[in-house]
Amino acid sequence: MIERRIQELGDFSATNWNSRTIVEIAALKKSDGWFFHAITGEPWLVKLKFRTAKKTFQRDELMIDLGLKSLNELPEIEAYGHGPRVRCKNLRGPWQEVQIAAYSRAELDTPAFWSFLERAVAGFRKFTERVEQKPEELMPWKVLGRRWHLARKGFPPGKSPQWSHEVLEDLLENLGEVAGTDVNGSQFLWNNQQVVHLRVAQQREPWASVYTKRLAGVDLVLNGPSGAFATGRIAQLAAQRAITAGNDLDQVKFRFVTPEDLRAEELVEFLGEHLEAVRGAASSSQA
Repeated sequence: MIERRIQELGDFSATNWNSRTIVEIAALKKSDGWFFHAITGEPWLVKLKFRTAKKTFQRDELMIDLGLKSLNELPEIEAYGHGPRVRCKNLRGPWQEVQIAAYSRAELDTPAFWSFLERAVAGFRKFTERVEQKPEELMPWKVLGRRWHLARKGFPPGKSPQWSHEVLEDLLENLGEVAGTDVNGSQFLWNNQQVVHLRVAQQREPWASVYTKRLAGVDLVLNGPSGAFATGRIAQLAAQRAITAGNDLDQVKFRFVTPEDLRAEELVEFLGEHLEAVRGAASSSQA
């Protein structure tokens, strides 16, 4: 009933029924995200989640319009609670997420619910049209690329990063020089909101990931072969450092706050050693 009406109201991708517990309807262009999730894994209720444009709905007004009873007022189900069955949450970015805990078809088959659904679809359409017309307003990182990551934007409202601007510029320059982005097939990927990946030739995982929008510092994560380096090798580098062991890869993690944390010569030397270990492991696996 709801799935069919959504498909009638807008241009969406085919409904995805493949998950055991989630029915999904996404935008026609998958990169615009999903509009509807029906979470079916609970015994008494189905959670209906809708993503629409921010500030489309006010929770108290929507609760009154839909008139859904609290769980304690539904004697036919073995579930309890006085809390509201409608939630509205403005997410980071352009989205508002509306969740409705539904029990029966009859309580949703009302003019108020169908009016809500039309407004939700219209809000989602408004977002996707804005993305097509002015993507720089909603996803500036995809348009600005490197300039977005170097700008003092994208941090929580009213809060400023605690690290020096030069730290990020110097770190990216060091990584580019070591990886040889101009000559060795290595490539920076700038199209993520909060992290820049650096891929090197013939590697499935990014060699380096730089987190550019954290308040406490600029974080660098290097993916490399297990057991290639001990903590003592990095003891004098960065403001903070750690090595996290995995089954196939170790992650070397650094945090930089001031230009002095980079200690260019020592850091560049280690970056070169690490990348050499990565490439050596790749050559061995291909032999």
